Amino acid sequence: MVLGISSFSSFQFNLFNRQNVQRTTLELQRVSEEVSTGKKADIYADLGPRAASVMKLHGREANTQTFMTSNDVLASKLDAMLASVDAARTQVQSVLESALVNATRNGNGAEVLQMQARAALESLVSTMNTSYNGENLFSGLESNKTSLTRWPETSADTGRSPQSVVEEIFGAGPTDPASAQAIADQLETVFNSQDADASRNFQGTFYQGSPERDASGAETKQISAWVNTGQEVVYGVRANDQSFRDAYKGLAMLAVTDVSQMDEAAYSTWMSEVVDSLSASQEGMLDISARIGFNQQIVEKTQTQLTDLSLVQRTQISNYESVDPYEAITRMNSLETQLQASYQVSSRLSSLSILNYLR
Repeated sequence: MVLGISSFSSFQFNLFNRQNVQRTTLELQRVSEEVSTGKKADIYADLGPRAASVMKLHGREANTQTFMTSNDVLASKLDAMLASVDAARTQVQSVLESALVNATRNGNGAEVLQMQARAALESLVSTMNTSYNGENLFSGLESNKTSLTRWPETSADTGRSPQSVVEEIFGAGPTDPASAQAIADQLETVFNSQDADASRNFQGTFYQGSPERDASGAETKQISAWVNTGQEVVYGVRANDQSFRDAYKGLAMLAVTDVSQMDEAAYSTWMSEVVDSLSASQEGMLDISARIGFNQQIVEKTQTQLTDLSLVQRTQISNYESVDPYEAITRMNSLETQLQASYQVSSRLSSLSILNYLR
């Protein structure tokens, strides 16, 4: 009778046990990470072909977060713009009220209109030169430039100040209704940037931002922003918009002279032009405020949609990447028990020796 004896050395057994301990330890570390983070340790290996879907979801979520961040900035800019326009309208309103009281004849208070108009001009220019994060809000695409030039300051572009331009056109002042209308018409040409002397035009001397029209006469672009995929909002407001030009013109017509000393025959015509300009500016700024408010609603509504979309996407990603905590803890306990058993076997084997049997 032949007996087959298969041998398995203690070295081989120890090596096998060591490898088993190593595998179990690595698996335990992996499961421990999943328990602590709540996510699969090796997401793409676990998901296999479904990993492509997760990558797409991550890309969409990153895009959504980018829109949400930029929309937060845009919302803050719109808030600042609306506050500035409303402040400018309030400044013009106070002068308009005083002008209306003295519109037809030189009554009580006309002597302070010049000082009041100059103060309002300073406030108007300061308000229109509001910046946000270093970006001038009312300079259009050329947001690195200051929007309006202060009444007595010299423009770096033309070497002229708004005050000097208006004083040059006003001259000694009107002497009758016809001359008052002629001076007002000339100022209108200046504020429309159509004066033959380019250094006197609103664009350049009064305003330094992006022009209303390009060299070919076509309207230039306003500032816009993408608030969502395929959704663009044109929100730009420039200090050369008609309402702000009307405000600057009306205030300048009062700031250039003490109307209480003006020729009586020309007074009514001059003040009529002032009131018309300031009234038009009020209406225009109300319209601008309404447009800004409408854009605020668009941004707010879009943010709500993006927030909801982000929640859905993050939930889907979590469904792919998250682990069942109860299942993970069960696996971790099982691996700990297995590892303890392997350590106990190794400890017993290491204590075995043939000398113990030869005693």
